[in-house]
Amino acid sequence: MSRGGWRAAALVLFASSASAPATPPASDPVAILKRADAPHDAFSEGVIGLRAVVNERGKQPMEIRMEIFIQGTDTSLAVFREGKQKGRKILTVGDRVLLIVPGASRPIPVSKSQRLMGAASFGDVARLRFATEYEGKVRPVEEAGCRVLDLTAKRKGSAYPIAVLWVGLDDGLARRLHLSLASGKEAKDVSFSSYDDKRRIATMEIRDLLGANGANVTQLAFTRYEARPLDPSLFTPEGARAAP
Repeated sequence: MSRGGWRAAALVLFASSASAPATPPASDPVAILKRADAPHDAFSEGVIGLRAVVNERGKQPMEIRMEIFIQGTDTSLAVFREGKQKGRKILTVGDRVLLIVPGASRPIPVSKSQRLMGAASFGDVARLRFATEYEGKVRPVEEAGCRVLDLTAKRKGSAYPIAVLWVGLDDGLARRLHLSLASGKEAKDVSFSSYDDKRRIATMEIRDLLGANGANVTQLAFTRYEARPLDPSLFTPEGARAAP
């Protein structure tokens, strides 16, 4: 696996068909964050199809296709269907992340911030909840039709303890997320480019700010949402390895 692999925080990867909750007061950051979380909270179990186009400085664009099986709020299995990583799997259960490589004798523990490909990371196939992970403060001035919130991670050890979130005034959906390291160094800029008619994320773009002057960009398109029950054994190392 190259070090030029996935790196990001595409934090609301998994959206749902839930209707928008009532518009929260402009001064209530908790309500605003919960409303921004609502689209993916209702999609609690099923399969999502994902197409990624990785653009890295000095390299030809690379396309990857994946399927992501999700169960609950912190359990997922990503399976690479096409591209150089074909056959590899990433199992995420809570804070534990395992890379499963065809032919390898055992899964490889990795961190959520470890690079996989382009500007997305292992943690991007997990689903961060803004209201759960961050405390927010609403800025007094709106920008480009958005409320702007300064976020601080609630727990120590967060990969991106400092963030700025832009949320649409009209629909409460996340529009942009800017992530920084504990040092204050800017790390990622995430644009939630479009949502479908069921308020599910359709396309997004992740820009890596740590290297190549922001030239490394990963574009994600969510091609399929299929809600259906999944066997819990799929989310064990043995079950994930046996998954087709």
